[in-house]
Amino acid sequence: MAVSYEYYKIFYYVAKYKSFNKAAAVLSNSQPNISRSITNLEAELNCKLFHRSNKGVTLTDAGKELFYHVDIACRHLDIGEDIIRDTTELKSGTLTIGSSIGLTPTIMRYMIFPVMGIFRNEYPNIKFKILNDTNPALMSNLSNKLIDMAIITTSSGDNYEYNNLKKTIIHSYKAVPIAGMNYNELQGKKVSLKELMNYPMISLWHDTETYSYYRSFFAEYGLEFNPAIETTSTGQILGYTKGNLGISFMHEREAEESIKENKVFKIDLVEELPTRYVALVYDKNAEKKTVSVFLKLFLDHIK
Repeated sequence: MAVSYEYYKIFYYVAKYKSFNKAAAVLSNSQPNISRSITNLEAELNCKLFHRSNKGVTLTDAGKELFYHVDIACRHLDIGEDIIRDTTELKSGTLTIGSSIGLTPTIMRYMIFPVMGIFRNEYPNIKFKILNDTNPALMSNLSNKLIDMAIITTSSGDNYEYNNLKKTIIHSYKAVPIAGMNYNELQGKKVSLKELMNYPMISLWHDTETYSYYRSFFAEYGLEFNPAIETTSTGQILGYTKGNLGISFMHEREAEESIKENKVFKIDLVEELPTRYVALVYDKNAEKKTVSVFLKLFLDHIK
C-alpha cells in the first residue's frame, strides 16, 4: 500500500466526526497536523475528499467511495483486536449481534434478553453491540465478519448450512390481525382478506422480510398489499394500531395486554396466515471465544 495507513486512519475520523477539530481531539493530535495529513492524502490520491466550510466538512463523491472501504477496513481491525484480546477467561471483548427489524419487542424480551443477562452476569467485561437492520444487510455483514451473529425473521422453517453460515430455527409463531376500537364493526364476525382491503393497513417498511411476507400472502389471493403506513419499528406498529390509524398483523403475545385492556381487538380472519419463524444465523467457524460461548448458552436456553 503506497499511501500511509496513518492518513487513512485520520481520514476515517475526520469523516466520522465531520470535523478536523473533533478528529484531532479523538486522536490526541493537533488540528494543523490533521489538516496537513488530509491535504497529503488528497494529493496522493489526486482527488478532493472533503468539502470544507465554516460549519465543518462533508464528503465529496470520491470521499464517500473511499469512506465505504476505509470504514469496512477499520471495523475489520476492531474485530481483529477483539480476537487477539479474547482469552479463555473472556476478560474483555465485544459481541456484535445483528437484529432483524422484524423482531418484535416480545421476542427480544423473552428469548434474547434472558440469555444476554446470564452471559453478562458470567462475563461482565464483555460489551454488547446490537445492530438493527434488514435481513439482506445482516447477511452481508455476517458474511463479511462485521457482526458475530444475526437473529432474523423468516418465512422458511428450514435449518441450513451454506458455506460457513449456519441457520437454526429458534421460534415459530403465527401473526394475528388486530385493529383499534374505532373499527369495532369487524368484531365478532369472520372477515376475509378481501374485506380487510377496505381498511388502511400498517406494516414494516417495504425493504423488510416482513413486508415481503405479507405481500406474498396477499398475492396468493390475488390481492395487492399496499399499507397506508410503513414504519421501521415493530414497537410503533402497535401504537399506531391503538391510535386507530389502521389494521396490522402482530405476534399475538405482543398484542395480548392491549387486547385485555380493550385498546385493540383480534380480527377473526377467514384465511389462515402461514407460520413465521425466528432464526439464529452464525458463522460455524467463528474464531472468537465470546461467540462460541454465547452461542452454546443461547442454543441451550432455547431447547
